[in-house]
Amino acid sequence: MRATQFVLNQAKKKSGISVPVELTPLFIAMGVALASGSWFTYKKLFYDDSLRVGRKNPEQSALQQILEEKTE
Repeated sequence: MRATQFVLNQAKKKSGISVPVELTPLFIAMGVALASGSWFTYKKLFYDDSLRVGRKNPEQSALQQILEEKTE
């Protein structure tokens, strides 16, 4: 008995990305971890006054005090 065209088309793999259902919790956990890491990094870089990333406030630098102590 020969398979018809309809049955052959049903047996073909679907195109696109097929993700197993078992991996869904892994993707959700990784998404939450990535989002929270990004959020806390953003908060630390933009709202922490003690963190010096650029030259915004050179008065906070203790470099001058250290250099004066070394020369004395």
